[in-house]
Amino acid sequence: MTLYYTLVFALLTLESFAFVILILPFPFTWRRAMLRWISKSPLVEKAQYILKFAFVFVFILFLDATNRTYSVKHESEDITTRTESSYHAKKFYNQRNMYLTGFTLFLSLILNRTCVLIVELLKSEDQLEAIKKQAESQSKEYLRVNESEGNLQNEIQRLSVELEEQKKKTRDFDNLKKQADNQQKEYLRVTDKYNELLRKTENPTELGNPADLKKNS
Repeated sequence: MTLYYTLVFALLTLESFAFVILILPFPFTWRRAMLRWISKSPLVEKAQYILKFAFVFVFILFLDATNRTYSVKHESEDITTRTESSYHAKKFYNQRNMYLTGFTLFLSLILNRTCVLIVELLKSEDQLEAIKKQAESQSKEYLRVNESEGNLQNEIQRLSVELEEQKKKTRDFDNLKKQADNQQKEYLRVTDKYNELLRKTENPTELGNPADLKKNS
């Protein structure tokens, strides 16, 4: 096997190993951390850029091996007994190279598509987790607002009761004030009458004739 086909076989082995790593049942946290590193690592990005050129080279080898395989088939009509063994060896060699490069390209497509799907799945899971956290925070905020609203309603009811009590106290105070005013007026009236009687008592001439007083009484 020539050097470049040895490199193609090494690339195929590397792809198989990477595919096995992807499908192994690792713990979810390990798998997620590994895939996050693969999707965000600059080294992996550079490696993918280099592998694109490698797969272009593998594709050229695949076309060459395919062309050589069909060329050998057309030579089958002209073979002799002496050249039959070399014909079969050449045919096997070309078919082996065609299958090797073909499987390498096919597995590269599968591996690339699998990685893309897994990365998209990770992004979807991250978005879903973010939406869940947002929904939980909104639910907590909604409960907090409802609780605050309930507390405010209770406070409003308490203040309403206190306001009614204050109004009642104000009405009672107004009634007491009116009663005090009436009592003060009555007191002043009685005091004035008392002073007038006292003055008349001190000045008997102001009392007049006792018969008149008796008559007036």
